[in-house]
Amino acid sequence: MQMRGWMKGAAVALAVGAVAAGWMASQRPGGLASIAGAAAGGGWGMIRPDEAPAPRDASAPVTTVLSAEQVRVKLFKEGSFQGTEPSGNWCVTGDKLTACPELRKRFEYYILGLGEVTIADIRNLVEDEARRAHGEALANAIMAIWDKHWQVRTYAWRSVFVQADQSTWRPAFEEQRLVRRQILGEDWAKAFYADDEAKFQQFMAQVESGQPPAPDPGEPVPQMAPGKDPAAVHAERVARYGQAAADRLSKADEEWADWERRLASARSEWERLKASGQLSDLQRKQDMDAYINANFKPDEHLRVRALLHL
Repeated sequence: MQMRGWMKGAAVALAVGAVAAGWMASQRPGGLASIAGAAAGGGWGMIRPDEAPAPRDASAPVTTVLSAEQVRVKLFKEGSFQGTEPSGNWCVTGDKLTACPELRKRFEYYILGLGEVTIADIRNLVEDEARRAHGEALANAIMAIWDKHWQVRTYAWRSVFVQADQSTWRPAFEEQRLVRRQILGEDWAKAFYADDEAKFQQFMAQVESGQPPAPDPGEPVPQMAPGKDPAAVHAERVARYGQAAADRLSKADEEWADWERRLASARSEWERLKASGQLSDLQRKQDMDAYINANFKPDEHLRVRALLHL
């Protein structure tokens, strides 16, 4: 179980298509549906040669490239972009394009339209949007980065990445790291991928240390329940959080079970007293107060009374 989680984390760090802020772009043309499917499949987004768009058959008819306005209609009025706004931004400060991760987010947002329109159509739209926002010169600079980004995304990687073979992870990572810098240049490669690369390095250090990874805050804590083996639950907690934390969780389980037992007994006692016809209301209250004082700590009295509706 732990190794499956580690391998999933490695693939996410290695995936060139993984986009911050929730935008995951698939290597295969197919629009939002295929992208959602790829993400649901565990995030294994390593770029392989067979995942790049297939080369066009020279004998096939050439498809007319849509105008930017036609692409807007197909994506934003008729297609899957309806009701959405582009993520990221153009990374323009004043009159200068500066390397920042937000441009990758902006590019990946538009690439989500693959399958509904072609990549050439999308490029037309991105260029038009950039020109409208920042003028001809900056649009040209932005599109130069676009072309390099797409070159990275469709690169035919030589290192074979095998999910089940940890020895293939680092060579694949190192090749991607080198190629990104060769194509994009140091500044843009760092801007686009530094976060992914840092997470991968941290992950590999964790795996190579032999220690379990830090718990995922979004993952529920293994809980005791009827029919569960207490030893198995404790072992899973030790594997996930370490011995000390597992012991604290076991102590909390014991305290909760003791509370539930004492509360159930208090309910039974209160029902017995209410059913006793020879006692007045004042006597019932006095007897119940004595029972609570004998079986509950002072800081528990208010809670017990509230739960028993006293």
